[in-house]
Parts: sequence; C-alpha cells; structure tokens
Amino acid sequence: MFDMYTRPTCFWCVRAKHLLESKGISYRDLDINNDDLRKELKIKAPGIKTIPQIFKDGKRIGGYEDLVEYFKDK
Repeated sequence: MFDMYTRPTCFWCVRAKHLLESKGISYRDLDINNDDLRKELKIKAPGIKTIPQIFKDGKRIGGYEDLVEYFKDK
C-alpha cells in the first residue's frame, strides 16, 4: 500500500497522484493540513520539508521525482 502525504493545492502532489492512478495503483492520500497527519509525517521523515512524501509499505520512497525513479526499475 502506498501512503502519500500531500496538500490539496500542491502541484507535485497532484502529479504524483496522477502517476499512481495511471499505473492503476491505489494509495492513501494523507492531507498534512490535518495536524495529526503533519505530526505523523515529521516522525516518519524528520527534517524533510517538501511534499509530497510517498511511502510504500512503510518505507519512504521520497517525493515526486523519487517516485518516477522508483517506477523506472519496475
């Protein structure tokens, strides 16, 4: 399962969602405007200040460009 920490107005978040959708992959969209989700992200990825932040089965992939790279080998 993919988890993606996002904001509704984030251009790169929208692109990451479209990439996953184009591959038929479901994901959980975790809006960091929610304080609890923002805190959760800070624990999972301390020091990271950009979104989206994408995780697969709890392991951090990174942002949009990292997601593109992730799929190059798949």
